[in-house]
Amino acid sequence: MWISKYFVYFVIYSGMGWLYESVFCTIKNGYWENRGFLYGPVCPIYGVGAALITFIDDAILVKGEQEFLWWQIFAVAFFGSIVLEYITSYVLEKLFHAYWWDYSSIPFNIHGRVCLPASMGFGVAGLVVIYGVAPLVRRMTGWLSPLWMEAVSLLFMAVVAVDATLTVSALTHFERNVVAMEHALNQHMEQFVNSIQEKTQAAGAVLFSDERARFSSENMSRAVQDMGKAYRLALKRVEGFRSTDKEKEKRAYSREMVLEFIKRYIGTGRRSG
Repeated sequence: MWISKYFVYFVIYSGMGWLYESVFCTIKNGYWENRGFLYGPVCPIYGVGAALITFIDDAILVKGEQEFLWWQIFAVAFFGSIVLEYITSYVLEKLFHAYWWDYSSIPFNIHGRVCLPASMGFGVAGLVVIYGVAPLVRRMTGWLSPLWMEAVSLLFMAVVAVDATLTVSALTHFERNVVAMEHALNQHMEQFVNSIQEKTQAAGAVLFSDERARFSSENMSRAVQDMGKAYRLALKRVEGFRSTDKEKEKRAYSREMVLEFIKRYIGTGRRSG
């Protein structure tokens, strides 16, 4: 029963986190920004953090111990967010070579994964959750019987599972596309180099660069148009790609090029063929 309850809390908090992130980034950037890791309107990292601090608060109340003081809530949310954000960012980057947020330009950051201002913001968010949001969520779900709570949680689990499958599928499909495009580009450029060997070295270098750009653009355009709309929208949420492995830096650059093309493509409102 308690697992179902906190999973429902997790989904509700994730939706609230998505709404906050999307509105904040939209106001900051001046255009609609659909935030989050998954395709749907949820930010799981917010859901996990808020559900955990709610669980801790509930556990203390059940034991009859003294309630959290405000500074203790702030400290738990502050340090908990550092651990949660850093681990999440590290794991996602290792799995997908991608990042969904980057604090590199903000002072007092650690590898761009966490930073002092954001962690302090999460500390304040912990106070908002405990004193404002959690009581509201409890009232929203308090009318549910144990059986209905189980049913709602199973429904949410199914939706989140489909969403996660779609997102992971989009990222793995994207990786296959990048590899295929690199292979096609290398083969094409080998043939092109053979065709200009008789030309001067200087002229050949210029032609090589122009042909590489032309062929890459055509390949990216074709690959993006072949992607389903859901895949393109899921990928649009990625902030960028990077790799600490020197041998994979070229692949990271290729991913960045294709991702930028996807974002431009979606921005034009064109439809796939």
